[in-house]
Amino acid sequence: MPNENALEEVLSYDRIFSILEENMDLLKKTASKFHNLLSTIYYFEIAKKQNIYKFALSFEKSDFYHLAGLHKLTDIAALQGEPNKEKVFNNILNERITYDLIKCSRFFPKMNARLNLLEKLENILDSNQIVFKYINSKHQTSRIEADVLLENVYELNIVFMFMSDRSKADKTNIPTMCCRSFFPMENYDYSKNQPSYTLLKKIKIDTVAGTRTVQYDRSKIMEQAKAAQSEPERKSIMQQLNEKKAQIAIKSVLDEKENVRKNKNQPEKF
Repeated sequence: MPNENALEEVLSYDRIFSILEENMDLLKKTASKFHNLLSTIYYFEIAKKQNIYKFALSFEKSDFYHLAGLHKLTDIAALQGEPNKEKVFNNILNERITYDLIKCSRFFPKMNARLNLLEKLENILDSNQIVFKYINSKHQTSRIEADVLLENVYELNIVFMFMSDRSKADKTNIPTMCCRSFFPMENYDYSKNQPSYTLLKKIKIDTVAGTRTVQYDRSKIMEQAKAAQSEPERKSIMQQLNEKKAQIAIKSVLDEKENVRKNKNQPEKF
């Protein structure tokens, strides 16, 4: 039986950590959560027209700068020009660059929504996404350069994540990608007119612990559906397919946003 004093001490440390986290500078808190992803790789297998593509998504300190939208704050001296993005990340963790500082920018409203979501990036990635090949020419007003677009729903937000090669693969290795941009949908659907892939498999790899967690495996779902004893059971199993779940979730969010918009436009009754 565990020592009660030791257990109480662990619980008290957990409570202290929880209090510290609640009072932590929001920018530092978000950077700290992102720091946890530096030892994480997401492995994807996707397919289109019977062609299978594989890639890995990795994270580096310098990625945080663009994902957090800090490039938009052109009136903050510490972020102007072409800063060392890794140094900016370290300065956030060291509290040399703070949330109070970036709030002073007149451009802050342009990036605040993505910063709030970035804290949840790992949770967003852990859930299943719809995967598209991203063709920039389909959106002539956009300057985003990417190869792959992930679309997902998180807490009543439709979230877009744009990825491109971090390093070119040789014949024996799969490409390693980085997340170039990340933000919630406002008025424009970036998945519109983009060709979709079928997600076959997604594995989360912890490079420090050496663990591999299969987060999605389409082949296993298809095997379960094939072994179903009835049509209702088969349909229920097929609902687990990534694209079906995601499409249902996206439709629900869009319907909810439309209801909110309609209610706002209705005159108040006295």
